[in-house]
Amino acid sequence: MKKPGILDKTEDTTTRKRSLRWIILIPFVIVLGVLAAVVRGGESNDTLSALKAGKPNAAPASDAKVIKVVHDNIMGLVKVESNDYEYKSLGGISGLKITVINPTDYMLNRVRVKVSYIKANGGIYDTKTKDFYGIKPKSAETLKMPDSKRGTSVKYEIVTIKSKDLGL
Repeated sequence: MKKPGILDKTEDTTTRKRSLRWIILIPFVIVLGVLAAVVRGGESNDTLSALKAGKPNAAPASDAKVIKVVHDNIMGLVKVESNDYEYKSLGGISGLKITVINPTDYMLNRVRVKVSYIKANGGIYDTKTKDFYGIKPKSAETLKMPDSKRGTSVKYEIVTIKSKDLGL
């Protein structure tokens, strides 16, 4: 039986070597993981930011990779806007035009937009959908919406996007 408080020299050096090995190994693995995530994440973020900025051929990626990035982020890339429509204080919206903007390098065969006419109290008076067909790359398409007898504002959002080029 060993006496308490007295350590064997071989046991002490082995324990020190093991703990030193773990002290060096764990931070090394963490740094490698972070570097891998930064490098991998940086590629797709560079591609996505170049696409959002509308810079053709700005990303050093293959066509298949670019198509996949656009496919996965299409709802964030394609934008919808409205003009400065007229509304009456008692309700009624006229002259509303909705514009779909396609900043990508790919044809959008159909974009469906949902437009909700909002009443003064915040409730929805009516909801209409409008389909935009054949939106060319790097272009915008504008359509007139029907006038409404009630409502003081509108909310709009893209519901679906169909594109043969992107496999949507």
